[in-house]
Amino acid sequence: MVETKLTSASGLLALLEEDQNALKSHALKSLISVVDDHWAEVAGSISVCEALYEDDDFPQREYAALLASKVFYHLGELNDSLTYALGAGNLFDVNDNSDYVQTLVAKCIDEYVELRVKASEETGNIDGKDDNIDQRLVTIVERMFDRCFRASEFRQAIGIALESRRLDKVEAAVLAQPSPALRAATLTYTLTAALTLV
Repeated sequence: MVETKLTSASGLLALLEEDQNALKSHALKSLISVVDDHWAEVAGSISVCEALYEDDDFPQREYAALLASKVFYHLGELNDSLTYALGAGNLFDVNDNSDYVQTLVAKCIDEYVELRVKASEETGNIDGKDDNIDQRLVTIVERMFDRCFRASEFRQAIGIALESRRLDKVEAAVLAQPSPALRAATLTYTLTAALTLV
């Protein structure tokens, strides 16, 4: 069976204007799967996506946020893209290796590092508490730390932890090593990174 490729997103965009939430939800999910090819067309209806995300009564707000985030990414508006990606919650998958996700994760980490450094300089807080930082941003960074630990990418986790002054994550990365020799090597790497990179 030959798969037909969508040549226009206009039919799906029209569904966003319908009264039934089920039709809007179907349209959002379908548009997310084709937005990389039809982002310019979807950009003409970005205000509808934003309105759906801002509607507290709409049950699929996260899908609207994810679609808006992807459109803003393609438009080169990374701040708006990140704002909506944070609104997408778990639909924004940090494990995805797409350019979109990797770019926004990097932007997210950069913003988090900036906020953590500022907070630690003002208060001396290096204990991992992020009371004054948007918890959605913190959640993305925590998911990134979890990904690093699951994939045994301890050097990446240590790099992020050192930059963001998260000594709790440095400690976790060292203690996650299965042997004393690996712990020693990780401590050596951490010391070298702290002296040369930070």
